Amino acid sequence: MPVMEFQIPSSIIYGDDTISRLPEIATPNGEKVVLVAEKKASELGITNKVKRTIEGYAYGVILYEVPSRANTKDLFEGVNIAKNSRADVVIGVGGENVLAVAKAIAQFSTQELVQEEFKSHKRFGVKKVRYIEVPYLQTVSWGMMPVTYIIDETDNIKKPYIDKDSRAQAIIIDPGITEEVPTDEVIFAAMEGLAYAFDGYISKKATPLSDAFSLKAIEFLSINLKRLALEPANIKIKGNLSMGTLLASLSIYTSSLGTTSACAMGLDAIGNFSQPIGATLILPHVMEFNLTAAANKFIQIGLALGEKVADITVIEAAIKSIESIRRMMIDLKIPSRLSEHGINPGILDQVSKVAA
Repeated sequence: MPVMEFQIPSSIIYGDDTISRLPEIATPNGEKVVLVAEKKASELGITNKVKRTIEGYAYGVILYEVPSRANTKDLFEGVNIAKNSRADVVIGVGGENVLAVAKAIAQFSTQELVQEEFKSHKRFGVKKVRYIEVPYLQTVSWGMMPVTYIIDETDNIKKPYIDKDSRAQAIIIDPGITEEVPTDEVIFAAMEGLAYAFDGYISKKATPLSDAFSLKAIEFLSINLKRLALEPANIKIKGNLSMGTLLASLSIYTSSLGTTSACAMGLDAIGNFSQPIGATLILPHVMEFNLTAAANKFIQIGLALGEKVADITVIEAAIKSIESIRRMMIDLKIPSRLSEHGINPGILDQVSKVAA
């Protein structure tokens, strides 16, 4: 697929080897860089690849590695590093938790500057730290959103940080990076995108534009997930899933998140359970819950999933859509019960309270 570039207001750059464009975007004038990287990305060799790409162009590169479940403690340590080094750019490399922290580091590292004026009068201004997002595992592109969810170290719950002016300057999605990522992680990331596309489609904030993104995301992700179940070693399919999750991100951007994401965040907080896995497992149940409330929309969902819904009732079409998701999970060898993932049913009351 050729390189695709557009702006919404973040610049989205998608395509093979787009990582090579990082110097012209992040360090055109030899800026100081703080590279916030997930430790897992470093283990896969992705961080080193990004660092090598910009080292010859940046004034200096400070590497700040954080765990996959990066939280507010990592955020404030990162802010200190960015402020003390007087960084111009923060580059985030990792999954959704790490990218959320990297984005907030840039947001909170705005520095006050003093400019001398005529007759010793001083004028104060601010230096905004730019943020560039490089997902090593393409899930929802939080960099384009005005809201960021970060794990609070005090209670392990994701809290929203909202700033309409705090978005990534650019999001670089290079499908080639996913070649290094284990297939099961790619599957759960894609299923999370599919789940959130469903959220965006049935949301009260849905618009004709978000509907188009949602349905195309569901179609693109389901087709390629079904292919991946048959060809798990096919690297090209992994890249296709990156496009599907980008479409899901645009769906959320033009609509909103919903019950699936809320429940997934609840499982993440109480069960210490990966949000992509939580979204995957809860999706069929949320679809069942909304079966009668949004039955008409399930016809289009069924079509996007490749189901034949022409000569059946609306409710039957909705049921077929849910069954299609369950079959796909079986084909992908994803256990459908929470207990099969080590989750105690006794925590579900706490999960629902957090989700609410």
